[in-house]
Amino acid sequence: MTSLKTLTLSNCSNFKEFPLIPENLKALYLDGTSISQLPDNVGNLKRLVLLNMKDCKVLETIPTCVSELKTLQKLVLSGCSKLKEFPEINKSSLKILLLDGTSIKTMPQLPSVQYLCLSRNDHLIYLPAGINQVSQLTRLDLKYCTKLTYVPELPPTLQYLDAHGCSSLKNVAKPLARIMSTVQNHYTFNFTNCGNLEQAAKEEITSYAQRKCQLLSDARKHYNEVSLNILTLSPVAL
Repeated sequence: MTSLKTLTLSNCSNFKEFPLIPENLKALYLDGTSISQLPDNVGNLKRLVLLNMKDCKVLETIPTCVSELKTLQKLVLSGCSKLKEFPEINKSSLKILLLDGTSIKTMPQLPSVQYLCLSRNDHLIYLPAGINQVSQLTRLDLKYCTKLTYVPELPPTLQYLDAHGCSSLKNVAKPLARIMSTVQNHYTFNFTNCGNLEQAAKEEITSYAQRKCQLLSDARKHYNEVSLNILTLSPVAL
């Protein structure tokens, strides 16, 4: 079936094995199935952009050959409660990775990811120190990671962090993130319902927010001054 681009088997709850995959697929929906592992030839899907395996409750492993999927941009593993490990993907176009509701214990190395969701995980203990090197990460969701105790230095590109309900969280890195001098409309760092945060962590979070607000204020002021100068000069140019 060389012309088949999308295959949807969503909620086929008795579906357990998928040994042969049409190699021209761009989107594969296996969410809600009883598949326990991906077939060995999944690495042959050279055009796959989306792989959805949400709520595959018996899925336990992801093969390392996933790293061969150079066009894969979105991988959904939400609710795969038996999934404990995820392979490192060093050379990939993966932009969105949803691991919420899994049993992942440590975050894998994913240099290309822009949005990473690890929320509702009762097994995640720490984030790797190298997370500040994930140069494209803009959104990180850690809601209700109840075993997480420490947040290391985050990448300067990060615009959204949600750590709501991380009840064991005590400390954050200092600095929480390097300040990058670029203008962005919104920054959201949420640490609500983190009842065990130590005073030093609270102070660093507050300090980071103040520095970021000041940077944005200065950048907007500079932008307005430049715009005003252009408007002032435009009649002369005409």
